[in-house]
Amino acid sequence: MWSFERQVNYYETDRMGVVHHSNYLRYLEEARYIWMEEMGLPYPEFERQGVIIPCTTAEESFLGFLRYGDVFSVHMELYRFTGLRMYFRYQVYNEMTGELCLEAETVHYTTTREDYKPTSIKRSHPQLFEKISELVSDTREQK
Repeated sequence: MWSFERQVNYYETDRMGVVHHSNYLRYLEEARYIWMEEMGLPYPEFERQGVIIPCTTAEESFLGFLRYGDVFSVHMELYRFTGLRMYFRYQVYNEMTGELCLEAETVHYTTTREDYKPTSIKRSHPQLFEKISELVSDTREQK
């Protein structure tokens, strides 16, 4: 699993100093964008090619919490890619305590700005399809 670390900012917390639940989705999104960049698939390149990847499903299980100043890590993997849908899995850890704070999955689909309807990129953008396919963590799950 790929991962990155950062510290919780004050503005991400509620009045009790605990990270507001809505910010965990932002952490997952931040992890995806950084991962894409590091894997040679920067999101602006998708947009230049006319492809966007909106999220259709987000499932989160809160197991603990983060507070202002905590250092946390997001571990993630792309575990399935169909040419139409991308499936990601995540774990968020408090690096100071080792506590697993969140387990999550998101599903995204590929589309174009013209109609926003799900569109497979296997034929329309074969090079992009191949690059993404190579990043799937377990190709046995790829369909």
